[in-house]
Amino acid sequence: MGMNLFLRNIIWAIVIFVLCSIPGNSLPQTSMIGIPHFDKIVHFGLFFIMGIFLIAELTYQTKLSRISIAFITFALITIYGGVIEVLQENYFSNRSGDFWDLCADVAGGITSVFMFSYLKKQKDLLLNRKPFCNYPFLKKIL
Repeated sequence: MGMNLFLRNIIWAIVIFVLCSIPGNSLPQTSMIGIPHFDKIVHFGLFFIMGIFLIAELTYQTKLSRISIAFITFALITIYGGVIEVLQENYFSNRSGDFWDLCADVAGGITSVFMFSYLKKQKDLLLNRKPFCNYPFLKKIL
């Protein structure tokens, strides 16, 4: 199980990197979606999921306190989000780094810290109900 969690974090970090490195002119225009600042919502969601994955890994594989896990998650998300924004500004074509994207990244990470316990409890309650309790592999993959 430990390696699966580690691998899940690496794969998710690669997904974020790939999505954030797509040339700007290849992205759909947000005006088509009609939601202002839609890219900030995407950044928030990507880093919220990253935070959940990081917290899960640190919770199940270490004996760190909750505050240590929260700090490590916050630090890793802030650093990774910052690196992505610097790369967008300086190296990715037709992309620009944005302070507010970094703020959305960090907000997603902070929200994951506060929501993890609640979401884990809800997941456990759901997997102990029928019909889900009849499929033990779900507990291993979720």
